[in-house]
Amino acid sequence: MPRVAVHTLGCKVNQYESERIANDFRARGFDVVDFKDCADVYIINTCTVTGVADGKSRQAARGAALRNPEAKIVLTGCYAERSGDEIQGVSLIVGNGAKDRLAEIVCSRLSLNPDANGSSGGSRVPGRTRALLKIQDGCDQFCSYCAVPFARPEMWSKEYPSLMDEARLLRDCGYKEIVLTGIRVGRYSDGEKDLADVLEGLASIDGIERVRLSSIELTDIPRRLMPLMAENRKICRHLHIPLQSGDDETLDRMHRPYTTYDFGAFVDKSRIAVSGLAITTDIMVGFPGETREAFERSRAFCEKMEFARSHVFRYSPRPGTAAEGMSGAVSTEEKERRSSSLIESTRRASEAFAKRLIGERVAVLVEGKEIRPGRRSGLTDNYVRVVFPANEKLIGSIVDVRVVEVVDGVGIGRVEDSDMDRKR
Repeated sequence: MPRVAVHTLGCKVNQYESERIANDFRARGFDVVDFKDCADVYIINTCTVTGVADGKSRQAARGAALRNPEAKIVLTGCYAERSGDEIQGVSLIVGNGAKDRLAEIVCSRLSLNPDANGSSGGSRVPGRTRALLKIQDGCDQFCSYCAVPFARPEMWSKEYPSLMDEARLLRDCGYKEIVLTGIRVGRYSDGEKDLADVLEGLASIDGIERVRLSSIELTDIPRRLMPLMAENRKICRHLHIPLQSGDDETLDRMHRPYTTYDFGAFVDKSRIAVSGLAITTDIMVGFPGETREAFERSRAFCEKMEFARSHVFRYSPRPGTAAEGMSGAVSTEEKERRSSSLIESTRRASEAFAKRLIGERVAVLVEGKEIRPGRRSGLTDNYVRVVFPANEKLIGSIVDVRVVEVVDGVGIGRVEDSDMDRKR
């Protein structure tokens, strides 16, 4: 069989789309191999959220060409959509709008016609214990630093019956947890159902034990979400809400539609409504015009929010965005200093959040990778990683683990004999 390898950069939406692409190639008779192996076709699902992501996309294409100079290299994703012609030696570029037909397009345009061997329906991804389910695409926010709306301009939502059918297929493949993805997942609407309806519907499916949200914008959170999260144990107590900056002047230049007061008020109310809620975030440093005083205000606000986990990243200009032409550039050295400083302060908050679980018995979804012989890890519903003794028979199941200590934000636990009966 011809061999295809798929490489993914960026967000969970890209991860979901890559899994579907791989399944479609399997259905067409291809052998799906690791991207590090020699393949006949290399698919690179690119990202353009930062300059680093652009560079990784180019590096992946160069690596594929070195592994097999005769291979067909196919680009898709946001960087391909905007600047794919910058990469030399590419056989084909497929835009985001045609990504769901990528396997068909590749076979047709590159004259690859192996025999089909099955359906491209749901299947289990090796090593994956949580299933991704894309329910929405597109963004029209046009934050001043972001190129995504240029690459994914069309807003659409999957029809509710279709996503429920897909969820049942994933359940039948053995997945216990489903993670909802979308570029603006909170904007989900099929005309009748909203995001809260989707969460409620998925939680009603027998065999699905957890439903988790990926990143959601503050202004997109439906009013019913927090009461629903508080009432339904299947809906994970975790919200990833991008803050981007804890300074109001910087937020205004970023064209973010909220203030730190809005953000803080929501966080306070949500933690009262949902006990044990984890709120994680993205924070940018070095945005044009961010003075040292503005950065210190941002850091102080982040410390006040006590995020369970924070992704800190440095601003890089994106071609065509409003921020590209802004004055007040921050030096590379200063961005690095601010990044290191913020990472350290947010790390302390992560450690403190995890330590609240010491002495508690928590439900953990067991992942496949051995941390060391006889020990595996998994996530609680509120996104704390826990390491504990577990054999391969427990992979993909949810077990009760008692947390006895926390090291660098990771819980260390044990599974008591009485808790083994609680596996599900």
